[in-house]
Amino acid sequence: MNYPREDRIGIVVKSTDSMAKCISIIRKYNPISMAEIKAAIESGEMVFDCDYLSDSGVRKVRRCYDELVKTGAIVEIYEDGKLSSRELISNLIDTYREIAEETDALIDAEAEED
Repeated sequence: MNYPREDRIGIVVKSTDSMAKCISIIRKYNPISMAEIKAAIESGEMVFDCDYLSDSGVRKVRRCYDELVKTGAIVEIYEDGKLSSRELISNLIDTYREIAEETDALIDAEAEED
């Protein structure tokens, strides 16, 4: 299995009862061909990943994961090539939101000083 390089977070579909449903969901997030997605699922490769510093990318990974799980697929999350969890994704998203709020507050405070 070829899991992502450092600074990446993504998902691997371990098993599914409906390959067609999985492919349809994954194509919403990863615009590669159906054949490439099917091959990635069958070989245990990443079907969708992103830089884990990307707030929007991490949100997409979580949405894709949730949609796949709803179909009954067994899905795993990997960060830096290591097995991780949905909780980690949620924690990352919360952290990004907090950083954005703190940054906005600092910018507002600096603007008021001027």
